[in-house]
Amino acid sequence: MDAIRLVAVLLLTSLLNGQEASSPRIGQSHTPKPRLPVVDDNACPGKRKAIPNVKVLQDDRIYPSWNGNGKSIGVLKAGEEVTVLGGVNVVSEPDIAVIKYTDPDDDPSLKVGDTALSYGIEDLELGGFVVFWAKGVWFAVWAEAVGEKGQCGFTSGFGPGGCTIDIIKYGVSEWWVQVKTSSGVTGWVLAEKFNHDKNWSSGYSDLCHFGED
Repeated sequence: MDAIRLVAVLLLTSLLNGQEASSPRIGQSHTPKPRLPVVDDNACPGKRKAIPNVKVLQDDRIYPSWNGNGKSIGVLKAGEEVTVLGGVNVVSEPDIAVIKYTDPDDDPSLKVGDTALSYGIEDLELGGFVVFWAKGVWFAVWAEAVGEKGQCGFTSGFGPGGCTIDIIKYGVSEWWVQVKTSSGVTGWVLAEKFNHDKNWSSGYSDLCHFGED
């Protein structure tokens, strides 16, 4: 695995009151702290990354939009298989993280010990990456190199314990996935919901690690 780098990205922000979500653009900095909520429509599994035969782990409801407005348009049953068409992160309060390692190719304004804000997971064409903002810079870190409260599952590479950045405080967010059922119904399912230290999941988390060795 190549050295984990902080990858500069721009994540345009939008509000939940009718505005369209927007996607990141690579190579931008000097951006203001994003207004909340931040809505990112390129969350895992990412656009144009349809994943077939995803088994539903529990009963769930399908909604016509990712903001949960409107009546349910269908029900998924545990054991049913669906095709996942995309995802959206809706962040009401970002996670707070501390940078543990920087690469010479990173933005020079980013330093070890800097505080960063986390805005969910994207694929960024390569697999699961967590998107952060710090000091006007949007960047992304491979999900396996992101520690959580000192715990890091990545045992090689750079930084203490192998992780590049450590999330020290959880925020408030939702992750929605767009699915298509075998009967042709297409809609949105709430995949995960985070409220500080409380985390609810309906079992789609593996979608954010596809394509990794």
